[in-house]
Amino acid sequence: MSDEPDEPDDVVEPDAPDGGEQANDDAASPKQHENKRRRIAREKQEALDFWRAVFASEVGRREMFALLQSAHTFEERFACGPNGFPQPEATWFQAGEQAFGQRLYQSWARDHRAAVLLMHDENDARFVTTKSKARK
Repeated sequence: MSDEPDEPDDVVEPDAPDGGEQANDDAASPKQHENKRRRIAREKQEALDFWRAVFASEVGRREMFALLQSAHTFEERFACGPNGFPQPEATWFQAGEQAFGQRLYQSWARDHRAAVLLMHDENDARFVTTKSKARK
């Protein structure tokens, strides 16, 4: 609806780019191809640096472990109703949460293996040994 008295209300304005839209790349342009390759490599390195910074602190490792726990990454969950009858929709929903947690965990383990193992040592009761440091 227009605020102007002379402008009709049914005028459709063209969509303006909101920053989320990207222009199409010209596949025949070597310069555009190289720019895209560099941008993808830069973004991958930025993501690796981000996760390295997260796992560099004890708080970061604790919070990432809590995220995995909330996704039930390391457990199988099967839902049932109050009478014990299986609830397949809820079970599939929980399986989706678990699959997300597993993908996230595996990407961390691939790129930051030592930090992920340290995260387990600090937060996972299954990894506690007599040699592990005690929690503060």
